[in-house]
Amino acid sequence: MSSSSSSASKKRANLCVPYVALEAPAPSDEISGLLASTLPMVAMFLRNKLIAWSAVLVSVQSWLNETEASRSEASQPGWIKLVMSLAGLVVCYMDLLFPAKAVNGALSSITGRDASAVTTRLSMAARATAE
Repeated sequence: MSSSSSSASKKRANLCVPYVALEAPAPSDEISGLLASTLPMVAMFLRNKLIAWSAVLVSVQSWLNETEASRSEASQPGWIKLVMSLAGLVVCYMDLLFPAKAVNGALSSITGRDASAVTTRLSMAARATAE
């Protein structure tokens, strides 16, 4: 019994540190901002319409979820991410405005020879199905 009474007497009240609950960190939108920045570029390189529309939705969400604290940071503003995603969408639908056959016809009339080496992905797919 003497061991329990001796261990209790060794505690010093001035060394006790009271528990202080920490505040929960504010939710950050780093992942949303990263997706809103990179998805438009991926959509432009791959010319994938689904990725382009996803980039528009993620950038709109990122823009609407901006706070004053995130605006003051060194990251891009939300409206720039939205403009980039809309540019990616325009690039994906560019073949509707400027078909590849018109480009090939213009190149062959300028060079005087067949410009079949200068083609896009869609014109190559059209030739493969025509043969």
